[in-house]
Amino acid sequence: METTWIVVASRDEVRIFSRVGRAHLKLERDIGNPLGRLKNQDLVSDKAGAADDNRFRGRPAYSTEESPKERALKDFYREVCDLLDHARSTHQFSSLVLIAEPRLLGYLRDMVSKNVERAVSQTIAKDLSAERDLEIESRL
Repeated sequence: METTWIVVASRDEVRIFSRVGRAHLKLERDIGNPLGRLKNQDLVSDKAGAADDNRFRGRPAYSTEESPKERALKDFYREVCDLLDHARSTHQFSSLVLIAEPRLLGYLRDMVSKNVERAVSQTIAKDLSAERDLEIESRL
């Protein structure tokens, strides 16, 4: 029988369940993201750089395009996608279900390898990270 992995992702953690056929979900991995709960100010060592030019009265701060929190989240998701790629190449699952809030689901879709992307059978754009196993199972 085919094994399906169900990835339930949030900012704080990613839970990976397996399911063989119509059996109940089995938790394979629970990967915590300790940086997921931190604020931007906790992730940087000092303030953004400022223009030192007398033409600017308020000395505008330079900013990066993505916040430190978003960068940390993307780094975390890259690690998860590497794990999924390795698991797919070692035949640990044959199909994959991705569940996350819409924005985070977009990150996952963008970051997974082509090999893993071909295995995705279903996506659910909803935050089910606080749901119990049986409630997640009923959504599939």
